[in-house]
Amino acid sequence: MIDSLSHFEFIMLAITLIGGWVKFHADYNKLSARVDALENDNNEFKEDVKQLLKDIQEIKLLLAKNQMQ
Repeated sequence: MIDSLSHFEFIMLAITLIGGWVKFHADYNKLSARVDALENDNNEFKEDVKQLLKDIQEIKLLLAKNQMQ
């Protein structure tokens, strides 16, 4: 099969394979950046929820102290 390829066809095949490889890596890098951004957003959300839970516990304690007085 390789004997039946002309030089032009072989060069076009090589360029196509290299182009596909470059596109794959570009898409992979783009998706990796998106995953990193989503993980950072998720961590920020978790920190916010933890802070809200602490604040709610403090409010509960203040209400309980107010009820006892």
